[in-house]
Amino acid sequence: MNSVVYEHPLNEKVRLLMRLELLFTQLSAHQDVSEQIHIQPFFSALFSTIEVLERNDIRGTLTYYLDLLEKSMLRWSAHPEIHNESLQKNLKETINLQSQISKMSKACQVLKEDKFLASLRQRFGIAGGTCDFDLPQFHYWRLMPVEQRQENIKTWLNVLAPLEQALNFSLLFIRESAEFSTQHANKGFYQDSCADSVSLLRVKYDPELGYFPTVSGSNRRFAISFMKPDKSSVKTSVSDTIEFELANC
Repeated sequence: MNSVVYEHPLNEKVRLLMRLELLFTQLSAHQDVSEQIHIQPFFSALFSTIEVLERNDIRGTLTYYLDLLEKSMLRWSAHPEIHNESLQKNLKETINLQSQISKMSKACQVLKEDKFLASLRQRFGIAGGTCDFDLPQFHYWRLMPVEQRQENIKTWLNVLAPLEQALNFSLLFIRESAEFSTQHANKGFYQDSCADSVSLLRVKYDPELGYFPTVSGSNRRFAISFMKPDKSSVKTSVSDTIEFELANC
């Protein structure tokens, strides 16, 4: 079975974390601006990140999950089979991240106050708005020595580094909080209710079978429908019984 994992958040906190995770992945993929082809996608991802952070105070969400992680690790430390040295290292890192996040001003403020970034941001929101005649200062920046451009990139990413690290810790904690179990979707449909609140659904399935999952519901009750791609209507329902694996995180 060549399985993949499809993830669906069931609350706003995790939805925000996963959107930022995507943006940080894009920033990482395009941070090497020695190749001109990476410059435009990097700035697009950077300005999208600033916009998400501007609309949401991510500090409270990260503090919430780091606090849960700290409490969990303190409980795990009492277990005799836990590798204590590794646990203590992660616990120390979690506490350090909590301290850094709590002391941060609104995460996007430093980047918003960067005059060069501010001069570009509005034009990046316009389709085709980054031509050289629109942004001569951007044209000049792209012609600067690559070492100087990379130093700028490093400076901007360093501002976001504590947030990214706290984000990765939080999402790892959420994803590792539940194990996969085998389930069956009769006629491509599965539903369940949860005694405890669920933040994230992780569906492991084989895409080579020709279907994909869609999720609806809330953190207390949810439904998974497996669909087939369809050229005329995008997707159609599945009539087979489908075996898949599910983790309620």
